[in-house]
Amino acid sequence: MSETGRDDKGRFVDGNLWAYVKKNVGRPPHYETPEELLEKALEYFDFCDQKKKGKYNEAHLRMWLGFTRSVWHDYYRNKPEFSDTMDYITSYLEGDVEDKLMWAGSTQGAIFKLKNKYGWKDEVTQHQQITNVTAAFGSVVQPTQESGGNTSGD
Repeated sequence: MSETGRDDKGRFVDGNLWAYVKKNVGRPPHYETPEELLEKALEYFDFCDQKKKGKYNEAHLRMWLGFTRSVWHDYYRNKPEFSDTMDYITSYLEGDVEDKLMWAGSTQGAIFKLKNKYGWKDEVTQHQQITNVTAAFGSVVQPTQESGGNTSGD
């Protein structure tokens, strides 16, 4: 097996994520219990730790589980018995991302997390005082009527 996880003919070999996915294409993504789903997710994390040096991502996890994006979201929305397990799995993925954001004391990573996770904002506060001013410009001018009684303008 080469470094890329392919044999001499270029096919994916066992131990490669894509070889695993290829074996499971078309298989119904069905787990009877939350524990079964969690066990399968933990297999993915172990695989990543051994083969990919801990690089996890949600898209590859979904493929490992045999899920499409819509099935993944369906487990959240329509299967309440799986909701805690899905939250644990998602939290594990989020924790990995947070670690990467905070890598080496990254200020940008910390700012990104504070804004997007905790609702912090960049904002400028300006204090203005508005005063109403009333101006009087002399006396009120009254319209005058011209004498002669012709008001038609002719």
